[in-house]
Amino acid sequence: MRSLLLTAVAITAFSATMTVEPPDANAVVYCAAGVVRAGCVVRPVVAPTVRGVARRSDIMLKHDISLLGHLDNGLGFYRFSYNGSDKAYVGVMAQEVQTVMPAAVLRGSDGYLRVFYDKLGLKFQSYDHWTASGAHVPAGTPVEQ
Repeated sequence: MRSLLLTAVAITAFSATMTVEPPDANAVVYCAAGVVRAGCVVRPVVAPTVRGVARRSDIMLKHDISLLGHLDNGLGFYRFSYNGSDKAYVGVMAQEVQTVMPAAVLRGSDGYLRVFYDKLGLKFQSYDHWTASGAHVPAGTPVEQ
């Protein structure tokens, strides 16, 4: 019984400062007491690659998605938040990009789609930064033929 109690105390002490970081996560979530929504700091994670930076852009990883307009190449330009966070960003949905410009999309080892924003002629940015800079839907890169 005493060893069980000591084990419980050790687990409690460990979880008070744990970092929750699922493999290839959208965001690294640093938590007090290991509770995801109580006092957590969320930092977006990007996947550096040889061709540039591929941002996790799979629709399954996003919520509160709102269409803001369309790029000149027909792709939707959206406001969204990543699951587990309320911080808003602007950008595209990987599934749409894949149908129009497949070279700008890759599937990560976790099964989720990533987008090379530079291949689309776009800058990945927060919604607040986008609105502060004038809130203009960018033109984007023409569709590959």
